[in-house]
Amino acid sequence: MTLRRTLLVSTHNMDARPWSGVLWEWSNVVSRLEGGRVIAPQDRLYRPGAGAVSLPLRDRLELKYRKLRGHYVPRMEPMTLDLDYDLTLYTCQFVYEIEEIDQIRQWRDRSGIAAIFLLESWSSTFEQWKDKLRLLDRFDHVFVLNGSSKEALARYTSAPITQLSTATDTMLTAPFPHLPKRGIDVTVIGRRDASVHERLLDLSAERDLVYVYDVWKGQEMRDGWAPVRRYNADLIRHSHCFLAWDPGDPSAVRELAGGDRALSTRYFEGAAGGALVLGSAPDCPEYHQAFDWPDALIPLDRDIGEVLAELEDNPARVERARRSNIAQSLRRHDWAHRWKRVLDTLGLEATPEHERRLQQLNEMAAHVERAEPVVRTRPTMLASTATG
Repeated sequence: MTLRRTLLVSTHNMDARPWSGVLWEWSNVVSRLEGGRVIAPQDRLYRPGAGAVSLPLRDRLELKYRKLRGHYVPRMEPMTLDLDYDLTLYTCQFVYEIEEIDQIRQWRDRSGIAAIFLLESWSSTFEQWKDKLRLLDRFDHVFVLNGSSKEALARYTSAPITQLSTATDTMLTAPFPHLPKRGIDVTVIGRRDASVHERLLDLSAERDLVYVYDVWKGQEMRDGWAPVRRYNADLIRHSHCFLAWDPGDPSAVRELAGGDRALSTRYFEGAAGGALVLGSAPDCPEYHQAFDWPDALIPLDRDIGEVLAELEDNPARVERARRSNIAQSLRRHDWAHRWKRVLDTLGLEATPEHERRLQQLNEMAAHVERAEPVVRTRPTMLASTATG
């Protein structure tokens, strides 16, 4: 194939909250597959840990004027492109960030094919953001995480829309080539169920259960996204069980009032790390298609102590589930697989580096499938939790 010049624009440096790590990892992997350039400007009005930033007088006057006129106030630090690109992909988390790409001056004139990957698109909010959504017409293709919003979104843009799930860097997350010691019984990152959390706290005190969970609220990244993603991967690789929850409760998440259901990244992370994924699943086509092997998710439809005891008493089932989670993730749920879907949709070929990664992932999966069974590295009291 001829050399393709690819530009990846992302908002991951504008928001230090946990979800931006997914945008960073996506851009990081794809840039290596493409040999592409990543532009991820910071928020010019805010710095993590420092709050509002003092701007020059001219900028402050401009922002004040725009606010008074009711105009959008861009937050992305501006820059001007000095090269042409065959393919530009803009990735952002929220609808209100669509307009931020205009801070990359001349982006449309200097882009051959232009696409956007929008991670949060909730049907119940579209009328509120209709002016922003019409900006999608400037793109040749729109990729959305939330497939259930496609029909409603099509009423606000003429651009074709394709559902695209997230994934994980399986070469980072998968326990390969060395099998780590799984000294953690249960890990949950982010969203948690209050009753299950309380039960696990009781089990930690009563049965020597090692339970790892977030103790902070409103965290912000401090040292860059690479350490954050490695930290999460390390936790999962060293955990027997990983909790993932369907965010589909409209009473808890107001954006879901329109009935949307979407697949979050946590399921991919837990499976790729070789943990047993416990919790609840979103009832949407992309989930059922992505996690279609036995025990891809073990539902917590009863006391978690009973579920853990059953798993402790059935090591063959645990081994099969763990092995399947890792192998299926390597074969299907790496960022390289998502980028292949983007390229196929846009009618573009994969680069040689991309093909090499896909081949390496298949070889790693085959190795996992042939590997010797994993043996627990420390005794636990899980077998007695059913009576606790």
